[in-house]
Amino acid sequence: GRSRAIVQAIVDAGRQLLGDEDPQSLTTNRIAERAGVSIGSLYRYFPNKDAVLAAIYDAEVGREAADLRDAPTWQTDEGPLREALIAIVDFQLERQRRLLALGQDFYRTHHGDFSLALRMGSDEVEQHMLELLGRHADCVRVRDPVQAAFMLGRGLSAIVRRALEERPEKLAEPGFRQELIDLVTCYLMAQRRD
Repeated sequence: GRSRAIVQAIVDAGRQLLGDEDPQSLTTNRIAERAGVSIGSLYRYFPNKDAVLAAIYDAEVGREAADLRDAPTWQTDEGPLREALIAIVDFQLERQRRLLALGQDFYRTHHGDFSLALRMGSDEVEQHMLELLGRHADCVRVRDPVQAAFMLGRGLSAIVRRALEERPEKLAEPGFRQELIDLVTCYLMAQRRD
């Protein structure tokens, strides 16, 4: 119990420092001081600053997954399909911007370890996408909804992750957001030629 309390205090202190200051100013000494533990205690549980950052990100993703699972409905569960697709794009972009702001260099290097799909399971996300397409079957124009659910969930995430890796500034550009919305909307709703 005491060990868990120390670890939690260290993670909470690191998160507070990230919220209050520039991520570059985060050091193990400052984390230990804020947590009210000795530097030796910090190093007993975390070998370096990156390990503390990983624990902070892991806690953030855990909270995200719990919030989604505990919500009675998702933002995409009601309203027209286009509004649901906008909500999906906005969620992806906002999530990546928020996590990137905690520690840009660290997150850009290790973002794959903090995928929401890893925590929730790709199948759960994909099933939700399939249910979304089923609710809007009257305006969805894909040939195979199962394939489309896979493409929507994984494809959009892949584009956003690639932007994060190569050009993180794109995540805040209104034009990038609009193109993503158009991409998924046209893919799902455009008339098909057989």
